Amino acid sequence: VHAMAASLAAYGEQFRSADGQFDEYEYETYASCTPDVLLSVRPSTIEAAGDGLFLASHCCEAGTKLLSEEGRVIKRPEAKKLLNDPGWKHANPVIQLNKNQFLDIRALRMYKANHATVLSGRNNIEIMRTGAGRIEVVALRNIYEDEELFWEYAPSWQPHSEE
Repeated sequence: VHAMAASLAAYGEQFRSADGQFDEYEYETYASCTPDVLLSVRPSTIEAAGDGLFLASHCCEAGTKLLSEEGRVIKRPEAKKLLNDPGWKHANPVIQLNKNQFLDIRALRMYKANHATVLSGRNNIEIMRTGAGRIEVVALRNIYEDEELFWEYAPSWQPHSEE
C-alpha cells in the first residue's frame, strides 16, 4: 500500500481542504485499494470505438483478478459465419482457441475492453484462459479509478494447456 500511496502522489492536490490543509485520512482511504473490483461500461476514450470497460473502484494492484467469466466455445464454421455477419464484422466477437475452436465473447463484460498494441504503452490488463471456455482478466500494473482497460487481442492470449 505504501508504494501505491507514493504512486498516487499526483492525485494529492484533490485532498486539500478549503483552508489548504492536506486531509491525510481521506488520502489514505483513497490510496487503499479495495478488494472488491468494480467495473463500468461507458463511452471509450478512443474515438469511434464505441463503449469501453473502465475501473470504477478507487484502484487495483498489479496481479489483481478483475473478472472471471465463462464464454461459449464454438466451432470454426459458426465463428466464420459470425465474423462475416455485417453486424459483427470488424468487432472481434470471438477469440481463436485453436485451429477449430473459438470463444464467443459477445456476452462477456470483458468484451468491452478495447484493443491497444503493446507498443502503445496503454495495455493494463491481460486475458488468461483458465478452462475450456473460462477466462480471467488480470491487471498488468496498478490501475486507478476511471482508467479504461486495454489489452492486445492476439499476443496476450494464453492457450489452455489441456487442449
